[in-house]
Amino acid sequence: MTIQMKGKKAFHAVIFILLGILFFILFLYIGFPYDTLKRRITGELEAKTPFLYEIEEVRPYPLSGLTFKNVVIYVLVGSKKVKVLGVDRFRVTLSLPPLLWRKVYLRLWGEILGGTVEGEVTKRGDKGELMLVGRDVNLQQVNILRDAVGVEMAGILRGKTAFTLGEGGVYEQSGTAEFTISEAIVSRLPLPGVAPLRVGGVQGRLELKRGNVIIKSLAFSGGDLNGQVLGNIFLNPNFSQSRLNLRITIKPSAEFDPRYRVLLSLLGRQGQKEGFYAFSLKGTLLHPRLVTK
Repeated sequence: MTIQMKGKKAFHAVIFILLGILFFILFLYIGFPYDTLKRRITGELEAKTPFLYEIEEVRPYPLSGLTFKNVVIYVLVGSKKVKVLGVDRFRVTLSLPPLLWRKVYLRLWGEILGGTVEGEVTKRGDKGELMLVGRDVNLQQVNILRDAVGVEMAGILRGKTAFTLGEGGVYEQSGTAEFTISEAIVSRLPLPGVAPLRVGGVQGRLELKRGNVIIKSLAFSGGDLNGQVLGNIFLNPNFSQSRLNLRITIKPSAEFDPRYRVLLSLLGRQGQKEGFYAFSLKGTLLHPRLVTK
């Protein structure tokens, strides 16, 4: 008899738990205020980054996650709102067991620019870490260069980033990023007749320190031009006004159209090694300025 009573209690407990899970799922799909959540998330992102956001839909992802559909990220260029990129789907999933140790662990996955991005966020107290890995991202779908400065670029990007997260916005954070771009080509330039310009393969390593993007290495080879870019980009809350301090060195390859070599000599001065041209890029993202001395 005692065993039967315990069996009934266990059975009732299981039924109670299953009903609780069922009602919780129904609440997520029917009663949860997703529009309010969407506005809250958009407000937090805009307060901590230099971008504007539009989210078409936020829906639950079983059992403890959210799916964001058709997220569009913009930046203000003067008074014009320019699209930076679009995210078809982005999913955030909360892992429940780490909560027992007062640790937040989120898994991230998204479809972005024809490729995929996945990663994780861990947070304990006021400190956290963000790690992302991107694959097969199509740079041709990035509109900001074309709309802001008349440059259009194609290529396939792969890379990874790691950030230390603390209080404050993006200007208070630090992190690193490494990436490669294959089959890179500049298909449109403000200079008529120069494009298309084959860049080939690109390898880069960046570091973020409190609003200062440090280009530790950025080299390109295998195209019409070989060279490297070093320097800094100082981020501004008005993103298009971020200041440039870049040093660029290029060398035309054998495939480079000889008609444009005179143009290169006008843009930069020939260095000590024959065939190399070096110049600086100053000004802002919206109004870059070439310095040849």
